[in-house]
Amino acid sequence: MKSTFTLFLLIFALQMASAQCDDLFFSEYVEGYANNKGLEIYNPTGQAVNLSDYAIARASNGSTAPASNQIISLPDVMLESNDVFVVVVDLRDTALWDSQFDKPVWNGYNLIDTLFDAVTGEAITDSLGNVIFGPQYTDTGSALFGTEYNERYDMQCKADAFLCPDYDQNNTMYFNGNDAVILLKGDQISPTGDNIIDVIGVIGEDPEETIMEDAWVNDDGFWVTKNRTLVRKEGVTSGRNNLQDVVFALGGTFKGEEWYSYRNNSFEYLGIHNSVCNNVDMPSQYSCSEGPITAIYSPTGLKFNLYPNPFESGQLTIETEHAFSVFELYDMLGRRVYTQSLNDVSRIHNITLAGLETGMYSVRLLSGDKSWAVSPLLVK
Repeated sequence: MKSTFTLFLLIFALQMASAQCDDLFFSEYVEGYANNKGLEIYNPTGQAVNLSDYAIARASNGSTAPASNQIISLPDVMLESNDVFVVVVDLRDTALWDSQFDKPVWNGYNLIDTLFDAVTGEAITDSLGNVIFGPQYTDTGSALFGTEYNERYDMQCKADAFLCPDYDQNNTMYFNGNDAVILLKGDQISPTGDNIIDVIGVIGEDPEETIMEDAWVNDDGFWVTKNRTLVRKEGVTSGRNNLQDVVFALGGTFKGEEWYSYRNNSFEYLGIHNSVCNNVDMPSQYSCSEGPITAIYSPTGLKFNLYPNPFESGQLTIETEHAFSVFELYDMLGRRVYTQSLNDVSRIHNITLAGLETGMYSVRLLSGDKSWAVSPLLVK
């Protein structure tokens, strides 16, 4: 009887998922440094969809409707079933690279070096004393670029389309944390709002005024829509379009419950989306050079994020949601080649690795309660 009931629940869940996987929705939101802005749109349906039937809109700073230059139609492209389409703000012109306002979207040639505290001038370290590396900027805030390529800092390679090259003509893609971002069918929001497909944030609310924050926040009070990358959870099968949820005057709120939240300028999830709507299970990360990256395997259900992956030499960053106390690295023969204790209070760990031979490795994190999680690591 128990197995029959479980089977019934599984069939019911699959039927519900299938019934709701019937229209496009946002699968990723990138609100990065300056104008590193990107959106990923996912097709959960069983057939290709013409994107020209849809548009993106921005209701900025608590406005109840987007301005005329804050709606942009998507290109005439057929988006295949279970595939994604990535749009990025169009700031590729190198003539603008020294402009303080129009900083370019990162292209992987960012100059990477030690990060220093702007006040003390000392190198910034993590909780374990490891020096943190990152992109370099001039005193006026302009990004510096070099000749060495690092895919971790490349969002341009993930773009299927670049939109809004001229801010004054159209600035839909210039969202910055307190703007509602809208996916709609057609090129204008109808008076009844019945063509709204998905909304990130709340239309008609400016969190700077309502909660005195630069962005909407989660239950813990941390920013959700500013300086973060959001990835839609696998169980979400449709956009957020109930007007009572997405319109402030009707009681709408936003705390990001349907989203995983990752570090600022995290681009590795763009280009692929894992969902219950998919015909097969898919990885959650995508590399422009390597393609889909094998999903993290964890028999205990615990997960962590690992970057850069592929990895060459230097600093490996691990972002966790669970307390882990030990980092271990194994080669493909199962030999442990490195181990390090972790501060199990921290959720971000930086591991310095050097001298590794090219090939596949396995990262294993252990916790004090003997639970563990594993992820593959490709060393180039």
